[in-house]
Formats: sequence, C-alpha cells, structure tokens
Amino acid sequence: MELNLEAIAARTNRTVEGVQHLIDQAKQSMIPLGRQVSVVEDGATRWFIVTRQGVGRIITDFGEFHQFDFHVDDAWGKYSVLFFGTIDDNLMPVLKNQEVLLVRVDSGCETGQLFGDRTCECREQLALAMQTVARNGEGAIINIPSQDGRGLGLPFKLATLRLQSQLKLNTVEAANAVAPNGVIDIRTYSGVVGILKYFAIPTTTKMNLATNNPRKARVFEENGYTVVDYTPIVIPATDLTREHLKAKQEHLGHINLIPKPKEGDQDEDIL
Repeated sequence: MELNLEAIAARTNRTVEGVQHLIDQAKQSMIPLGRQVSVVEDGATRWFIVTRQGVGRIITDFGEFHQFDFHVDDAWGKYSVLFFGTIDDNLMPVLKNQEVLLVRVDSGCETGQLFGDRTCECREQLALAMQTVARNGEGAIINIPSQDGRGLGLPFKLATLRLQSQLKLNTVEAANAVAPNGVIDIRTYSGVVGILKYFAIPTTTKMNLATNNPRKARVFEENGYTVVDYTPIVIPATDLTREHLKAKQEHLGHINLIPKPKEGDQDEDIL
C-alpha cells in the first residue's frame, strides 16, 4: 500500500516534506543505537552497552508519554522508559527543568501489574507514579521487567505467593522461607544510571526519586547525582496488602507505607 503523502499532509496541517521527515524519523527510531557508558555500583566501575531499540508515543489516562525500549548488557537486559516531556529530532529528552529531574525506578511485577493480583499494590503504584510525573510536567519512569520477585524471578515470586496464601506468611517471611542462600533481594540499579548517562543527563541535574525505598538512592549518589528529595508513591493499605506493607517497612527499610500509631492510640493501623 502506497501512502498518499499529500492527503496526510492536508489532514495533519503539515507539508509533504514534513510528513516524509516524520516517516524517516520513525524508521530511524527502529534502528538500534548503542552507547558505551561507565557506571559505579557498590564501589566498582563497570562498562555497559546501553542500546536504544525503539521510541514511540503512548496516550494514557495521565497524558502522553514517550516510551523508549532499551537493552542494557547487565543482569536485567530489557528496560522500558516512560518519559513525560519533550524529545528532540535525535529522540533524546530535552529537559525544561535542568535543576531537578523526577525519576521513578519501577521493578517488574507480572502478577500485580499485568494480571491484577490484589496482594500487592504494584499496579496502583505504577499508575500513581505516571500520574505524579504527568502532574509534575516532566519526568521519567524506568521499568525493569525482569526484576520480578525482587530480582529473583517469577518462579521465586510465585512460590512466595503460595506460602502467603497457604501459611498466611507476609511477603518477607515467605521470601525468607524459599530464598536461595537467605538473600531475598538481588536487584541492582546500575542500568538505570546507564540510561540517564545515555540520555546525557548531567550530574548537575539533581534527582527527586519517586520511591518509598530510600536504598535506591545509593547508586545515583555513587555516580555523582545528588538526591535532593523523595516523592512518596504510597497506596492505602487493604486487608490483602496491610501485613505485607508492614513487613516491608519494618524489615526492608521502606518508608511511609503504614503510618505509625500516635502516642496514646491503640496499636492499630491509622489509614
């Protein structure tokens, strides 16, 4: 099928040349473009090849985002970036606010984000993060699909869900019951910094992390980015999530998930 460029130009209020430019740019966006970047994590410097594999626009309930498909030659491989803001003809973000960038690092969760499992709040967190970034007017959400089960994978995650259901264990107890070598979180975030470097985000741009897990700040700080603020991404507890949120707050260092009882109150959740 041959496109009628003149008709497309007329209905989109563009010139024929402008239409052809956008078609050429779309074709160009499918050509993988890799860059080598160095990232420090846990005191060690590593070199990664960060490859942009595709770019497109998606229209969501919270506005229009640019979605980037990345591959990083680290343990996780695939990364999806949702950027709210402007990109240039080279398909690179152009920041209006060079001072502070709002960033959300989002680990994949097939059971919750895709299938709607109600024992976690991952789907709602992603939606709230998208809403928060859109309301901010600019920002990025970097999703790492293969970090399901805190990096231990979907089979591990499903095993913990069995124990949560059958033995009424919370998420930390269930993870400890089946974790290899007693380690329940093996996620790393150097690929996230690699993508920021691919985008040429300078270290003079400070980070506002949209997270309830302040431990995620470390890799940014190791690479010269200053974390100046945290934006909470908190979903109110339900009967199915309350014990898991308590466990993450008490044992994994997450913050603001369950408000602490005020002095003099009974030991109950304040929602």
